[in-house]
Amino acid sequence: MISILICGNPINIDGQFDDWIEVPIAYNDAEGDHIGADYSIFKITNDSQFLFIYFNFFNDEFLMQNWNDFHLYIDSDNNSTTGQFVNGIGAELVWAFGDRWGYGHVDGQEYDIYQNDLTLRIAPTVTSMEFEIAISLNSSPLTLNGSQILSQARLILSEMADDGDFVPNESGGVTFMVDHNFVDDSPSISLERESESDIRIISYNTWNEGILDSERQIRFKRIIQGLNPDVIGLQEHGEWDQIDGIIQSWFPDEEWYASWTYNDLVILSRFPILNDANIISSGRTMAALLNTVNELGHNLLIFNSHLSCCDNDESRQQQVDEFSGVWRDWMQEGSGPFEIEEQTPFIHIGDFNFVGYSQQIRTIRDGDIEDQEEFGNDYFPDWDSTPIRELFPLHSHKRMGYTWRNDGSSFNPGKLDYVFYSNFTINPGNYYILNTLELNDATLEYFGFQRYDTHIASDHLPIVFDISIDDNIGVAKENHFIKDLSLYPNYPNPFNSQSSISFYLPFKSMVDVSIIDISGKVIVQLINEIRPKGNHSIKWNGKNNMGYEVTSGLYFSVLKFDGYLLKRKMILVK
Repeated sequence: MISILICGNPINIDGQFDDWIEVPIAYNDAEGDHIGADYSIFKITNDSQFLFIYFNFFNDEFLMQNWNDFHLYIDSDNNSTTGQFVNGIGAELVWAFGDRWGYGHVDGQEYDIYQNDLTLRIAPTVTSMEFEIAISLNSSPLTLNGSQILSQARLILSEMADDGDFVPNESGGVTFMVDHNFVDDSPSISLERESESDIRIISYNTWNEGILDSERQIRFKRIIQGLNPDVIGLQEHGEWDQIDGIIQSWFPDEEWYASWTYNDLVILSRFPILNDANIISSGRTMAALLNTVNELGHNLLIFNSHLSCCDNDESRQQQVDEFSGVWRDWMQEGSGPFEIEEQTPFIHIGDFNFVGYSQQIRTIRDGDIEDQEEFGNDYFPDWDSTPIRELFPLHSHKRMGYTWRNDGSSFNPGKLDYVFYSNFTINPGNYYILNTLELNDATLEYFGFQRYDTHIASDHLPIVFDISIDDNIGVAKENHFIKDLSLYPNYPNPFNSQSSISFYLPFKSMVDVSIIDISGKVIVQLINEIRPKGNHSIKWNGKNNMGYEVTSGLYFSVLKFDGYLLKRKMILVK
């Protein structure tokens, strides 16, 4: 039996994990002890509302809501003679992540448990080598149907497949104590712009043309009027006859403009729309160019996407590959659907439905195209030949990053809606996810919201993103973080058989090191894994991913880390 004492920690369930660094390790599993999923580090903590669990893997990426046989067992009363007996504990909660279902054992009775019974929150919603989980401290299996306050308990995480890994390996689970003296001051992000001159953009899936629904329209009206946006990107709105008139009636003192509706996408703007177009063959991504020269000094390009839903991973990957090929050629060759100036600021918003492979995010963010035979070579999608930035908004008044929620679904809430933006041209201002259920009475009254507005209006929540334009477009930005991240020149260079590539990471996280040729094509991926803080070194032997030797010439080592990209020239001589 392994024992730890939890000291409360405020954790954001957003899939970033920086806030776990100070949480002590509850259990460190040995590498290679099982042939399937190989657990690594395991942590537990809590705040005043949730029990938080973190774990990662040595060997692969996994998806928590599907494609796995991972089980969580919690012995809520710390008594191995009650509940389901598993490896030395008596579990009152048994949860099967891949089945999205579980059961409780209380007072000798077994009953079904679903995600909403636990207020279950998991991030990320895509495949990953690490995950963070929140379970309500007030859920019935943890309180034994309200008869106790969780204080000391035991926990096991396992893979139920043949020869599956157990955390811990020893009998008796990990014993932990909940710190009820810890009071979590939930975040309170202002709903206002940081600067009156900032342009406010909202992205909102309206759930089956909800703005036209007679019962839901008043809720959308209060939400959109209260947020007071300058640009609105809607998804699941396939009608274009009425929408501009509706928005205009909500803001009668200002003129609004509407793009054509492509598939179920529309962009509405206080600024004239100079051009708009469908971007990909499925109609699931559109673009609109806004006349913001007076406000920003440049026109603003908005991409709006609603990608294929659910388990359609192949279709989603095809859609992001196709978009990336179009945007690469538009940036590099000017061969887009309409003309834009070089270094035009751009933002990509929408309901991306990223609920499967994380590769789809990398394709959009990093320009890592999967089907290069069909859609061309990889590229860097920002104007300064770097990845674009992914926004990680939180609910304004809760430490959660989910944007979709359906309490009656077997799927727990997740991040389906995204904002990507050109970090080279755009300065982010305030940003957040609006969830009126979490606002206090004073905030509701001040902005004219009602408590259930976002909950009833749609199954998605609106993302708010305020921007200004960098005054130094065309000048590389100084970034304090990037000073610590280093990719050193390879040695020897030039080289004829093998060269060492060294780099420094400022904290533990996923890192990718690859070799590319002068066209940007990936020759070989050297590592793609979680590495600790510190100096690292890896060798390249002059061979590609197939194990064949490459020809002499100019190559680049490329390091991708936490949304940043560094590269160095390498010369191979034979």
